Amino acid sequence: MPTKPFCAGDLANARVLVIGHDPRLQESDTLAQYAFFADYFFRPRPNHRSEAAKYDLARATFGYIGELTGNRYAADQLVLTNLCNVGLPHAPKGRTVLIPEERAKEGIESIRILLDQSQVQIVFAMSLQVNYWLQKLEFYPSVTEFLHKAAPKTSGLSSKPPYYEPQQAKAFQLVCGRTYAADRRKVIPVLHVKQWPLKAGYVAAYGQAYKDCISHLSNA
Repeated sequence: MPTKPFCAGDLANARVLVIGHDPRLQESDTLAQYAFFADYFFRPRPNHRSEAAKYDLARATFGYIGELTGNRYAADQLVLTNLCNVGLPHAPKGRTVLIPEERAKEGIESIRILLDQSQVQIVFAMSLQVNYWLQKLEFYPSVTEFLHKAAPKTSGLSSKPPYYEPQQAKAFQLVCGRTYAADRRKVIPVLHVKQWPLKAGYVAAYGQAYKDCISHLSNA
């Protein structure tokens, strides 16, 4: 069964949409019932290790968006989903799961339905590959250099199982933290929640972009 979008409140009152990658934890076959295991955020932290990992992901996601927005929005004003909400083949160890273009198209169709049913003002799109597909499939305005550098390498597409690897590793620095206008909404590419808070290797590459993003949202 596909993973479902999650909104703790009335979807019609949602103000922020969070788009993730796919519905599994990195080294698990378990499909989330709801994107980011977001329902776990509203429960006590489980004792079992695998269940606690789901809670930790949910808590980190809500905390991440809170930091970016200055905690302007209540948890029940967020709606969370993935670009792909069905299980995909695990990538080889150390690689990123590939979202096929057809799955990305289906995901965007579902995302547009959520937007039509809500009052979302800000869309946070997590990860390089998600933003590659969102730009390539015209969900928000594209950046030519980014599309070229973020395009998947043939070696990953032809691998068994396939995986996603961009043409150039630093492609995400071109767009991360910037704001793009799409149908009267702000779309902001951000790193995946597992990279937040920024660790040493990410601070130099993305620290200023995040400062600018937080400042922009606080003054909006």
